[in-house]
Amino acid sequence: MREPDPTSRPSVAVVGCGAWTAVGPGVSALWSAVRAHASGLCPDRRFDSPRFQSAIVGAALQDDTGSDDPAFLLATEALGEARAQAGDLLASLPAARIGLVLSTTKANVTALERLAEGRPCSDPARRHIQGDLLAADLARVHAVQGPVQCVSVACISGLVAIVQGVRMIQGGAADAVCVVGVDVLSAFVVAGFTALKAIDPEGCRPFDRDRRGLSPGEAGAAVVLVRADRAPRPAIVIRGWGGSNDANHVTGPSRDGSGLAQAIRCALETARLRPDEIDHVHAHGTGTPYNDAMEALALRTVFGEAGLSVNGSKGMLGHTLGAAGVVETIVCLRAMEEGWLPGTPGLVTPAEGAPSGLVREPRPATLNHVLKLNTGFGGANGALILGHG
Repeated sequence: MREPDPTSRPSVAVVGCGAWTAVGPGVSALWSAVRAHASGLCPDRRFDSPRFQSAIVGAALQDDTGSDDPAFLLATEALGEARAQAGDLLASLPAARIGLVLSTTKANVTALERLAEGRPCSDPARRHIQGDLLAADLARVHAVQGPVQCVSVACISGLVAIVQGVRMIQGGAADAVCVVGVDVLSAFVVAGFTALKAIDPEGCRPFDRDRRGLSPGEAGAAVVLVRADRAPRPAIVIRGWGGSNDANHVTGPSRDGSGLAQAIRCALETARLRPDEIDHVHAHGTGTPYNDAMEALALRTVFGEAGLSVNGSKGMLGHTLGAAGVVETIVCLRAMEEGWLPGTPGLVTPAEGAPSGLVREPRPATLNHVLKLNTGFGGANGALILGHG
């Protein structure tokens, strides 16, 4: 994920955002929750069973919606909002010059559960078990006729999808790219994290002394990327990115944080920025003891003890897997536009060794460059830097 000479390629800006999360449909609901330091985590009767560690999840949809294709529903609603925000700019481009990248880890896993239980399941829902077909149908419905990709790289999928969108534009394959992230809650997902003993029974508390794990969540999120010279001013641009794989363990991160530190340094190099030029870090912040400790160590390795402000959003939204990188990037975008630092819902008492600049509650701030981090199973690490165009 290293780009040797980013200055030789056109800058890429974000011109539209859409989201449907545990705090409600729309980016306005998401940002209102950030400003209010509110949490969308709550008990869900679907997971109120000894089979699961906790019923507390970040549900965007209620089980009584009756949809057998919630992944498509969340994704298409988020993409529709992002396209509407992009407005005439996107409408002015030929459909063949618009691409789409989908980020997901499970696609429409709901259909698999229905089929296993002998429940009715529509043909489109069955089709969307495959992420590539879900991506193709999103492109068809939203009149995207350019290149279409599906990315599934564990929990860094959203950041990788954004980078893939940037590369499409910089490589001349498209003039605009819709990046969509989606994953949905299911018994399969919650049981999987239960088997790992990775769920906090009281809800996710990133970097907190008493944290015990994550809270599963679901979301649809989308951003529209274009060449920066086509974007209205002012615009937020993708400054740099980096990735690595420390290959430490199937599920556990490298304890020394070296892989994530490498990804951060690569992002800084690509952006041609010094560590002291980063104003804020939106952490992965799952609330699991090993991930939070590793992330804090990686930040200390790159930035020292400077007290750089750091926050995490999973205490508000839950861990939305393939959607996390996209929806949390939207939080960063709005924070930069509004001059407002997001807090860290669920954090009460910082753990020993946690970042010294943890933001407990939202507050005003000037943000010129923001670093977004995600890590994932298999030792995957991703870093993305946003800046003002």
